[in-house]
Amino acid sequence: MFGKSIAQSIKMKVKDLFGFIGTNNQKDSERCENLTSIPGIGAKNCNNFYDAGYKTPESIIAASDKELLSIPGVGMSFIKKLRNTLGRI
Repeated sequence: MFGKSIAQSIKMKVKDLFGFIGTNNQKDSERCENLTSIPGIGAKNCNNFYDAGYKTPESIIAASDKELLSIPGVGMSFIKKLRNTLGRI
């Protein structure tokens, strides 16, 4: 799990430097359109979720807290906000 997190972090840093890894010829806005509908996920961090394999809001909602914590930039405050928001739906 720790190695996966490091690999994701390195991949994102390389992507930031070169701007082409993992884009699959999609604009970031297209990749993130659905994900940004979740409170706490904005245009800036949606690529972290997408690159970690969470490409739909449903996949994020179904993920365990432990799985979400392995995504760079995700902390307990995001998870609490996500779970609290879902509790009101």
